[in-house]
Amino acid sequence: MRHLLFIALLFLAGLSFSEALKSNASQSLPTQKLQLMTPPLTAAGSRMPRLVKLPNADVLMSWVEPRGKGHVLKFSVLHEGRWLKPGEVIEGENWFVNWADYPSVVAIDEKFWVAHWLVKQKGAKTYDYDIALAISNDAGLSWRNVGHPHQDKGVAAEHGFVTIFPDAEEAGIVWLDGRNYLKKEDKAQGLNNSKSLEKSGNFNLRYTRVHHDGTIEAEHVLDDNTCTCCWTSVATTRQGALAAWRGRTDDEIRDNRVALLRNGKWSAPKGLGSEGWRIAGCPVNGPSVAAHDNQVATAWFTAEGERPRVRLAFSMDGGEVFAKPIEIDDATPLGRVGLVWKDSRTVVVSWMTASDPVTKKSNLALRTVGIDGKIGAVTRVVEFSAGRDTGVPQIAAIDQGVVLAWTDSAPNYGLRTALVDWQRFESERFQSAGTLKPTVFTNKTEAFVAAICGRSH
Repeated sequence: MRHLLFIALLFLAGLSFSEALKSNASQSLPTQKLQLMTPPLTAAGSRMPRLVKLPNADVLMSWVEPRGKGHVLKFSVLHEGRWLKPGEVIEGENWFVNWADYPSVVAIDEKFWVAHWLVKQKGAKTYDYDIALAISNDAGLSWRNVGHPHQDKGVAAEHGFVTIFPDAEEAGIVWLDGRNYLKKEDKAQGLNNSKSLEKSGNFNLRYTRVHHDGTIEAEHVLDDNTCTCCWTSVATTRQGALAAWRGRTDDEIRDNRVALLRNGKWSAPKGLGSEGWRIAGCPVNGPSVAAHDNQVATAWFTAEGERPRVRLAFSMDGGEVFAKPIEIDDATPLGRVGLVWKDSRTVVVSWMTASDPVTKKSNLALRTVGIDGKIGAVTRVVEFSAGRDTGVPQIAAIDQGVVLAWTDSAPNYGLRTALVDWQRFESERFQSAGTLKPTVFTNKTEAFVAAICGRSH
């Protein structure tokens, strides 16, 4: 059915493609000249890009931009080096727009696309919001709202940090769900409250599927005790899907976990890294997982032992067993990791380096890692704000190289996209930043979390 996708691309292109690579213009960066791409035509204040691959290997980018008193969810396709004319999924008011919990548009197959965004609950607290879903059966030409993946209608709770993925020809969805969440003080006060006793007090990781006709299946709990606001990630192997997320224990250990979807059933969660990071609040730093056939790579952030670092581990059997973690950056990075496969033997991991104490800037860094354990040099790609305004930088692999996307600094925001082609990445012209120098990390874990999230479990 490739002809339908091609027709959709032509529709998105309209009469005016966006410029391709801005006359090959470049910008001086700390280590080389980066090839910036002209992003799609967007309104001022556009932010929160998300990159996913299309079945034909093009890249699909979604983002949110303001309109009137509300927002609109848009998308564009990177086709033959050009961002095509944007399409729209939905426009509305009262959306929950947050740097760490951002919408998506995902192509399940060549025709069936699924989008999600977040809507505040009327009269509720700040973090009480719902997940809204829409589907398209014509590759983004038209959209239809289909409701919510969670079936707790009217419950004031957080529902977010969604990942949508292909699941046996339908759309699988995982998300963090706070319907059973109780603060510690609420638990103590609710000992004699039967309604409170019905709740675990924890956030959950939940799963459901959406069919081509918009039917939503019953939801299932994959993990009954998770972190509250770290994004989730899913990759699809030859054997089935693998989900990764940050878990939690009652004594505040917040390490990452994985589960496997095999023949329609999820395995029990198992630890990833198992550092034993005890932290009394959410660090707002989710893992990233990517698959190549049956090989899986996953990258994550931890600050166990007051040592912030980015780590990566491989699995050669679809996620059943992961090898010993590899240290990617132990020089107090900020995290916000991304991960793609370059080929069958090498991945590229992206992350935000340590914040400069004077400029308050961070670098988006890249590093290759081979399944044989060989690690490439750290390359600083672009310098930008170390704050929340940058959002979660995105990475996707295409034949020419890696596509990057991020949000520009507040208050104006704006989308930024760039291409690092493989030849430049591997040549001497793309110089290494050298060894990252550790900086003194003086904040205790609790203070570190408060500065980022300001929310305890």
